[in-house]
Amino acid sequence: MKLNPKILEKAISRLVEELVETQIVEVEKDRFILKVKQIFQEAEEEEKQLNEDAKKILKENLHLLDETGLDSAKATALIRRKLAEERNINLNPFERMNQLAKRIMDWIMEDENIEIYDEPYNIRRKITTILKDAVGEQKTIEKEALKRAEAEAQKRNILVGSDDWNFIYRKYLSEVMKEKGYE
Repeated sequence: MKLNPKILEKAISRLVEELVETQIVEVEKDRFILKVKQIFQEAEEEEKQLNEDAKKILKENLHLLDETGLDSAKATALIRRKLAEERNINLNPFERMNQLAKRIMDWIMEDENIEIYDEPYNIRRKITTILKDAVGEQKTIEKEALKRAEAEAQKRNILVGSDDWNFIYRKYLSEVMKEKGYE
């Protein structure tokens, strides 16, 4: 699940505030921020590779579409889901954040230059809560933007999924982001 960069920045700021600045975890602030960003970039690359591999597998097996009666979008989704399972990549956004929280916690525990002053379980719970809150915030914003875009598209008789609809959706997404304080 790719988090909007502005929502991710806010989540990282909360992590810094609740872990580093309160000295639950003693680590250089900039180093902490860079590592969390790196973990998210790696996760994004994994998901991107997952999508590319699913498309490649489908392309190599196009003959199966005729045999199974699946359309290419459904077939790609099935392949993607199977690859994700094999690679231990959770596709549920909230569970994906749980996986990333574990990666952050593993780094904190394994790095000899980081001191921790609370139980690892408590630290991981804080990380997980912040990351899941970020996903919830993004979903809320996307849902509101979608609602507004669909209403306008219906008024103007614009087909959902068209270029015009996508433009309207992006406009409302930007508008809702600003309303929520993500300038």
